[in-house]
Amino acid sequence: MNMKKRICTDEAATLLSELYAGVIHHCLKKINRYPDHNDYDDFYQLGLITLFDTYETCLKDALATENSFLFVSYAKQKIHWTFLDQIRKDRKKESREAYLSEEELEEIPNAASFEDQLEQEDLLQRLCACLTTEENAYLRDALEGLNITEIAKKQKISRKTIYKRRRHIQTKASTFLKG
Repeated sequence: MNMKKRICTDEAATLLSELYAGVIHHCLKKINRYPDHNDYDDFYQLGLITLFDTYETCLKDALATENSFLFVSYAKQKIHWTFLDQIRKDRKKESREAYLSEEELEEIPNAASFEDQLEQEDLLQRLCACLTTEENAYLRDALEGLNITEIAKKQKISRKTIYKRRRHIQTKASTFLKG
């Protein structure tokens, strides 16, 4: 049971963030989040929130000098786990969004009529005309039903690069789908 032992006042929060900011930075490095990473600030804020929560649930008072070593190891573990949980949630969300976006990108299932199908094929041809060679290769593989991992292996590039290409295609495709 995670019962709160103390309340994290504004003064305590300020002291904690001054004393233990290094713990958060350590945990950020451990998960390869550096200041130039696009979600660095979000993770830092999550680290602060976890630090304050850890202060409230820790058996010993972290602001007492004799407890700082114990608190650092406890906080480090909690913050690291929280970061890993957040990364898992983000990946799950990305894959759900990616799945939906791919369906929107294809927009070919169950064409109601021959004319609809021709219009969709025309949209696809116009989209392909403005894509790079690499983006066309991704689109072709995706339309063949390959998943991100399979496409990355086939094209001998990282999954991260495949995700970037897909985002670029989605951006270009959105102009066709709106117009």
